[in-house]
Amino acid sequence: MFKSWFGRKLPPRRERQLAVAGDPSLPRPPEGPRLPIAYKGPALILTSEVEDITPDELKDAMRRRIPDMDLDSPTPIDPEKLAQHPTVLGFYPKFTNPSESGRTPLLYGVTYTPEVDLEDMAQRSFVTSSWWWPETREVVALTKAHALTVMLGDVVKTPPKERILVELQLAAAALDVLKTATAVVWPDANAMWKPDDFRRDLEQAKGEIPITLTVAVKIGEDTEHVRPDGTPKWFAMTEGLNALGIMEVEWRAFDSDVSNLAPWLLGIAQYLVTNGPIVGDGDSMGSGVPGSMPPVFVRHEPSTTVLGTQAYVVYPQSPS
Repeated sequence: MFKSWFGRKLPPRRERQLAVAGDPSLPRPPEGPRLPIAYKGPALILTSEVEDITPDELKDAMRRRIPDMDLDSPTPIDPEKLAQHPTVLGFYPKFTNPSESGRTPLLYGVTYTPEVDLEDMAQRSFVTSSWWWPETREVVALTKAHALTVMLGDVVKTPPKERILVELQLAAAALDVLKTATAVVWPDANAMWKPDDFRRDLEQAKGEIPITLTVAVKIGEDTEHVRPDGTPKWFAMTEGLNALGIMEVEWRAFDSDVSNLAPWLLGIAQYLVTNGPIVGDGDSMGSGVPGSMPPVFVRHEPSTTVLGTQAYVVYPQSPS
């Protein structure tokens, strides 16, 4: 991940002093536009076999992953459904903690369904747009069962980072139990990940939001911007920031090494998730360090991919 740099707007032709992101000695810029939190549904864990697992196994895995979850209070589980679809539910935060802040805990959990409806799944965007994993269609075709994370309650009043971190651990708990798991679908990012990559990136994040799991970068040819020889330049966009109430990021007419697009956009996403939506319309980001993202301007403009929404749109910064 490159080092993200950030600078406020200055009048034309003045020298711009870029400051390292997160420098505590600098004044914090005002926050930019926030969006309604977009929750696109539960995580989906695919398995290649129908496995014989018990609610106790799921509960033990959840307790290891989320020690602060209340798994002992009574929850509304239908006994017949529990027998057919092993399910564990618990409250987070525990009732003893939120009573002081006035918060109502959400009901979280994991349920395993020894069946799956594959109709049209291979054509879903989280399969077809996950360019980093060419075998996604083959993985889906082998699926025989699946697990789902469960979340019941007032999502809007729950801090989005908290919800995401809890749900990531729930998906990891399912992976701990299911021996034939083949993929994790994260709907907020509209993407799917290999189980080993999912667990590795979650562990490496050390309790923070793992950008590489929660934000996906989708890349394609930009047919509206072509080179002199007629070949299209590149376009890229993030998916997943809306789940945090933050505008997505788009980069159009990219004409450099395309392998840089994903890490540079993920770096901008990391900055926004860490610091909040403080990138203003016309602010600069980037660095002159070789191998890092070059200086760019960021504008607040209508998205070209999701009509009716605004996005952070990246433009190259002309050399002075």
